Amino acid sequence: MWAFFFALFSWPYMALLLGALALYWGISSLRAKPRRPDPDSPAPEQSGRPQTTAAVSGLVTASLAIALVAATFTAQLVYRDYYTCTNDALTNEAKQSCTHLLPEELRGLLGTND
Repeated sequence: MWAFFFALFSWPYMALLLGALALYWGISSLRAKPRRPDPDSPAPEQSGRPQTTAAVSGLVTASLAIALVAATFTAQLVYRDYYTCTNDALTNEAKQSCTHLLPEELRGLLGTND
């Protein structure tokens, strides 16, 4: 879940690390064989795999976090000219003039409306 929050709040490297770990742990948990009940224990242990629900929900949120990070990296790669122009701009007018580097559909979403 933390990987998803880090992806939403623009910490992509931490989100990628936590998402990869969550995927690994979730897959490992699903592949694990169920424990055999201990004959010395007084109460019979619950048979089955109670970690399945947690593993599946972890896999889903980790996949979402990795997908968000991948989308962010792809957008930065595809629109590298726009991001370079806005980072190098010294004034607000120069930053606003960078919107011509975006497609018409994304000017309202990514462009500055000031």
